[in-house]
Amino acid sequence: MTKNAGARALLCQTCHTIFVVSGGIPHLLKPDRAVALEKFCTQYDAVRLQEGWANENPEFYLQLPVRDLSGRHVKEWRLRARSFEWLEKWLEKFAAGKPLRVLEVGAGSGWMSQKLAAHHQVLACDVNAGRHGLSAIPPAQRQFMAVQAGLDCLPLAGRSFDMIIANASLHYAPNREIFFEQAHRALRPSGKLIVMDSPVYPHQKALQAAQQRTRAYYAQAGFPELAQNYGGLLDEHFERRPDFHFVRRRRDFATAALFKKILREKLGGEAAARFPVFIGEPRALPNEDSQESTPRAGALIMQNGKLLTYHFQDETQHYWRIPGGGVEEGETPEEAARRELHEELGLNIILQQTFGPYFLSNKEHWYFLAKAEPEKLPEENATGFEEACTVNWLPLQKLAEYDIQPPGLKWEVAEYLSRNKML
Repeated sequence: MTKNAGARALLCQTCHTIFVVSGGIPHLLKPDRAVALEKFCTQYDAVRLQEGWANENPEFYLQLPVRDLSGRHVKEWRLRARSFEWLEKWLEKFAAGKPLRVLEVGAGSGWMSQKLAAHHQVLACDVNAGRHGLSAIPPAQRQFMAVQAGLDCLPLAGRSFDMIIANASLHYAPNREIFFEQAHRALRPSGKLIVMDSPVYPHQKALQAAQQRTRAYYAQAGFPELAQNYGGLLDEHFERRPDFHFVRRRRDFATAALFKKILREKLGGEAAARFPVFIGEPRALPNEDSQESTPRAGALIMQNGKLLTYHFQDETQHYWRIPGGGVEEGETPEEAARRELHEELGLNIILQQTFGPYFLSNKEHWYFLAKAEPEKLPEENATGFEEACTVNWLPLQKLAEYDIQPPGLKWEVAEYLSRNKML
């Protein structure tokens, strides 16, 4: 996508659709779904406000899950806080001290993304970008990146994330199988998919009963069509999958409620939902080349509001590459970036901020914000490291207009520049 000149919008170079950017959030819903989902979000917000799960005070969302400023669901948020505490501890072990690239799908108000962003690089995704959705936390206080998109259409580069989290959201997926397909594509081979705090039923009869109760509830609330978005989950949805190997972890945190459910079921009552955590590890799919090629490392050098790149042009396209090259055996990405910039441009660089890793064409990419001696920097249109390219200094404010690979790098650089008031 490129930025539409003179407007806060993105233009898809493939389908030529224009997508609005509002409040720092790209609205990437397809036009044929945007109108219907806008109505759904309006109705859903109204119900959540009635229930006390939403609030007009932005501070309400910043305090979650530790405090419920409304006072209406203190017990439930206490359980959510325990659930989030479990997730934090699990992520701490998995990350082993390194910040993860995390995607939260169906993020709602973004309270979880806000908390996770204290230690990780987080992108929150939801169909609701309004004031009780992704915009619930004001932009000046928002610590995570956000994009409006559906669970069944994640407009994200492949192999971009270490972790995808579906927290209390997967049971709303319009097409669960498409979501699993999208999540598999977006995850790194060593990544994990976590599904948590969604009701999961043991068999179809129990699920159908839950769907019937949901229809009756929304009809009474005055919005019967909202029930169409409740799919529900079964244990079998996570079993013997070709795309993920799921492990079921932890029992319900509401121990007393769980025992009551079990007792009712033993006495012949209706089977109730459980709220487990499923941790999914992506499987290699048939015809999928899971062999990773040599990693690449590069350096982002900025001078006078511009970014140093190599410009390539062939018969069909223009594209830009960040200076750098392959990581040799025994090298770290940092060592490779310093060596490559010295070999290609004669620069001695000092590395600062890390961006990555990204996955593109089965290759791991690392990039580093770097400083170099100003007097040794190449001039515009100078010959690059090979005859096929020239040096091109791109304006930082217009990076969205250029095809820079990998795609996720542009967004993270733009977010970094904005956060540090460098634009």
